[in-house]
Amino acid sequence: MTAPSSADLQERIAESILISLQETAPKLLSGNFDYNAAGNFMWCCTMALNGLIQKGVITDWAVHAMGHELTAYFGIDHARTLAVIAPSHYRYNFEDKKGKLAQYAERVWGIKEGSVEEKAEAGIRKLEEFFHSLNIQTKLSGYTEDFSGTAERVEKAFTERNWTGLGEYKKLTPQDARKIVEMSY
Repeated sequence: MTAPSSADLQERIAESILISLQETAPKLLSGNFDYNAAGNFMWCCTMALNGLIQKGVITDWAVHAMGHELTAYFGIDHARTLAVIAPSHYRYNFEDKKGKLAQYAERVWGIKEGSVEEKAEAGIRKLEEFFHSLNIQTKLSGYTEDFSGTAERVEKAFTERNWTGLGEYKKLTPQDARKIVEMSY
C-alpha cells in the first residue's frame, strides 16, 4: 500500500494475488485438506515475495520491519504480526496512502461508493474483517498480555540501528514506528 502508479500490470498482479488469497485462505482453514487450494496459496505466496510485483513501483517495507520486531519479542509468526501492524500503519499514514487504499478497496473488495477517504477507510476495515474471518487478530493484545512497553522497545531498536527513514518516502522515524505500534495494542 503505497501510492497509485502508472504500472498498471504490476498493480493488477498484486491485486489479483490479494483476490486469490481471499478465495483460497478459507478453503485452507476449512479442516479438509484441499491440494488445489494449498497449491494456489503457495503460488500466491511465491508471486508476492519473489520480487516481481515490486518492479517498477515504489515499495514500503515498514510494516515488515515492525512486524519482525513483534515476532522476535513474542514469537508470533510473521504473517500475524503483519496483520497486527498493517491497519495501524495505514491509518497513521492515511494521507500518503489513501489513494492506494481507495484503489485497493475498489479493485480487491469491489467498494465503488464514497469519497477517496471513505473508500480507503472501508478498505482497511475489509482487510481487518478478512483477517478476523481467518481467526487472525489485528491487535497485539490478542496475542499477549505482556505488550506494555513494546512500542518503546521498537523505537529504541530502530534508533540504535539508525533506521531513521522507513517507508516508501523514507520519512518514517523510530518515533513514528513507536506511535504505530502503540496504535496496534
